[in-house]
Amino acid sequence: MYSLLFRNDISWNLAMALGNLPWAFRALGDLLNESSKTTGPSNIGSSLIFLFASAAAYGGLTAADWAGNAFKAASLFALTSGLPCLFAPAEASKLWGMKGATEMTNGMITGVGVTLTGFGAFQAALAWGDDVITAVGKKAIVDMLCLIKAMYFSPEWASLGISKAAVYFWLILNVVAAYSILVE
Repeated sequence: MYSLLFRNDISWNLAMALGNLPWAFRALGDLLNESSKTTGPSNIGSSLIFLFASAAAYGGLTAADWAGNAFKAASLFALTSGLPCLFAPAEASKLWGMKGATEMTNGMITGVGVTLTGFGAFQAALAWGDDVITAVGKKAIVDMLCLIKAMYFSPEWASLGISKAAVYFWLILNVVAAYSILVE
């Protein structure tokens, strides 16, 4: 997001590639370190993350003709991965093959759902042609809704002891951002 907002010398393709590289490297690290044997996610999960993120990163870095389709696929994968984590963290823990999941683990999975859903929404808005500012506004709405869901309707998230005052700050920030960007 920073690259697209504040750097005129970085192309859209490069920014989208840079947004996907950390996910690709993380998934590759999980595969090489055999995380599936100790904590998870499963090798299938890490392979899927690596597939979508590395395709989007490679497509963006090389400015391939198919890069836009790779960005769309990666954004849909992020959304479809984030929503189950947000709405059903215990089941998502099982789906991703997390080992030794507790209520605290499921609370953290809820947080992953908040983050991943917001990332997927932002990337989808960009991939389907919104300008950066509009995409930030749409991400702010998604983040706000995800935080409300996590804060008021996720007992697993509450078990983490996260300060509601800090969450209120982010809620207010998201409301202000969405309103100032999307309401004319």
